[in-house]
Amino acid sequence: MKHILKNTTYILALLLLMAGCNQPSAEIPKVNIDNESNYQIIADTIITDVVIKNPDDDEWTEYCLRNLNKEQFIDELFRLVYNGELKPQNFFTEEPMTIDNVKEIEQNEDYKRENIGKVQFEEAWYFDPVKMQMIKKIHSVMIAYELFDANGDVKGYKPVFKVYFNE
Repeated sequence: MKHILKNTTYILALLLLMAGCNQPSAEIPKVNIDNESNYQIIADTIITDVVIKNPDDDEWTEYCLRNLNKEQFIDELFRLVYNGELKPQNFFTEEPMTIDNVKEIEQNEDYKRENIGKVQFEEAWYFDPVKMQMIKKIHSVMIAYELFDANGDVKGYKPVFKVYFNE
């Protein structure tokens, strides 16, 4: 009996020690976005690559892109850049680009606007668990065009420019 009581005491002490080691979970930061809700910040910056042109006539990719108006999106970005409303930057160096720099890219022999096939977003993600809503806010967008190998297959993407929103 003494042996069982001694073992039980050790087990209880061990359990109390383990329970005392648990750190309280950190409160998820909240932000008020629409003056009604407190959204939890899920990611203050996350980078997402999105293929916006089906390079292989893949059925699933085609399905995923079925509601995208790629031409309107790309043309609008270029319009905003050429009108000076968005400031283009070099994707690799983040140095500012001039309108002439963008025009030079559009004159490259390996470039065609219709071959823009990838977009990279830097965005923030917010979630309201009460309303079951998620909001994404775009910080920046980079567009890239397809580069082809000798067989005409896409071998990669080359950035055109990156633009930041709300600067």
